[in-house]
Amino acid sequence: MSQAPPVRAPRVLVLDQDAAVRQALCFSLGLEGYGVEPFGDAESFVNRLQAGGVDAVIIGHAPPAIAGPPMAKAARYAGDDIAILMTATHPAADLRRAARRDGVSLIEKPLMGDALPQALEAALRGVVDAQRPGLDR
Repeated sequence: MSQAPPVRAPRVLVLDQDAAVRQALCFSLGLEGYGVEPFGDAESFVNRLQAGGVDAVIIGHAPPAIAGPPMAKAARYAGDDIAILMTATHPAADLRRAARRDGVSLIEKPLMGDALPQALEAALRGVVDAQRPGLDR
């Protein structure tokens, strides 16, 4: 009796300038079964994207250090099948519009409850649900 090959955990890159946020996201998403890699700067994040094998990215929008829309474009350029999520505190209307235009799930900080894991799961399924509570409205 042959066994099915093991299923690879979805590979998620987390880009956030706040080390505590990166650590918390890596811990919680790791518990959910994701393979998570943290990044604190845009350059190393983009270099890793270009190496491939990425299923999803979570980008902590915090200009000027980390501008979400250009990082989302870099992820989209790296692969059309990469799920892209962006977190932001009090996102302005222009950031909300850019996220909708680019097919990016926008989750408002502070991260509450299951909003981020639910958005990640939906994005990995190819769904951007702008009406779910906690997401871009």
